[in-house]
Amino acid sequence: MYKIVGTFCILAGCAGFGCARVRQEKDRIRYLRGFIHVIRRIQDEISYGKHTLPEICRILADESEAWCAPYFEEIYRQMMQESGRGLKEAWDGQMKACMQDLPLQEEERDIIMKLPAFLGLQEETRQAMSFSQSVELLGRKCRQAEDAYENRAKMIHSVSILAGLLLSILLL
Repeated sequence: MYKIVGTFCILAGCAGFGCARVRQEKDRIRYLRGFIHVIRRIQDEISYGKHTLPEICRILADESEAWCAPYFEEIYRQMMQESGRGLKEAWDGQMKACMQDLPLQEEERDIIMKLPAFLGLQEETRQAMSFSQSVELLGRKCRQAEDAYENRAKMIHSVSILAGLLLSILLL
């Protein structure tokens, strides 16, 4: 009796681990879409709204999703303080904190961390073009993740259940 209960517990644990991994893949796609939306919003505010960078951060803090809004609020606050801290320093600190627990790949994190470098350009059209390159790169990553999601989800579920079966057999 105890062996059967133990077997079910092991199978449930392995299946739960597989579901958590699949959820991470789904969350990665959601966060990539969120960052693409944020970058496009920055691009639009630069091109059409003609807002300053602190104003753009304030707009993003008010209108972004809950997972990133506090970080943009803090970037705005740090830039408005007259401590001499620029966008690059504020962005680096806050985006590292924002992306710390997000299931993004290292290349995706690098694209997001390098965004303030494009703001040093004088012309807003060149800034917007640089941002569109970042959007294109993240969009490509998002499409790749979406294309691979279904197959990876099936594979992760299968492997996790098979691992549970293997552990159950070994412990019997």
